[in-house]
Amino acid sequence: MASGFRLVVIQGPQPGETFTLDKEVMNVGRDPGNDIVINHPQISRQHARLMRQGGLMVLEDLNSRNGTFVNGIRLVTPHTLANGDVIGMGDSVTMTFYGETAQSPETMVMTTQPGIAATPFPPPAARAAYPPPPPAAAAPAPRPAAPPPPPVGPAYAAPPPQAPAKKSRKGLWIVLACLGLLVVCCVIVLLVLWFAPQSFWQTLIDLGIPIPTWPF
Repeated sequence: MASGFRLVVIQGPQPGETFTLDKEVMNVGRDPGNDIVINHPQISRQHARLMRQGGLMVLEDLNSRNGTFVNGIRLVTPHTLANGDVIGMGDSVTMTFYGETAQSPETMVMTTQPGIAATPFPPPAARAAYPPPPPAAAAPAPRPAAPPPPPVGPAYAAPPPQAPAKKSRKGLWIVLACLGLLVVCCVIVLLVLWFAPQSFWQTLIDLGIPIPTWPF
């Protein structure tokens, strides 16, 4: 089993301070009850955990407020450390990990993209325990294309029903107007004759125009 694991503070409350990792599990945080106490506002009370797994040292973030970083990548899963890895806690505390680790190809860490910590590959026995992926389902056969619809000729809309023509009453109104005018004229003539003076009738008699005698 590899030994001599240690952390050296590069930036923080006491630069150059060295922490020897001589336990199977060591907690890092601001609380005095931790194995490694770093009294800094950027450090949570329970910030991170270091775990020895055989010849490896694994770093795990404990849901800290300001995060735990390895080589600038924030941890979201446990991460196996390598000699010379730079560990950051928050923005103001930086440490370097030292220690030779007996890593194998199955336990090497691969980083996917910045901001996401990769996880180690499982050992061959664990990989063999995984069931093989199910075979892909065969794609259903394509349905035959539907025949195109028959061409449709232009649709002619039936003309709207026409209202029956109204009989013209213009001629009737003309006849009634003429009759009314005639009646008015007759009434005027009768009124003129009725109220005509005696001299008017005498003039007619002198002219030899016969006139009825009943008005007199």
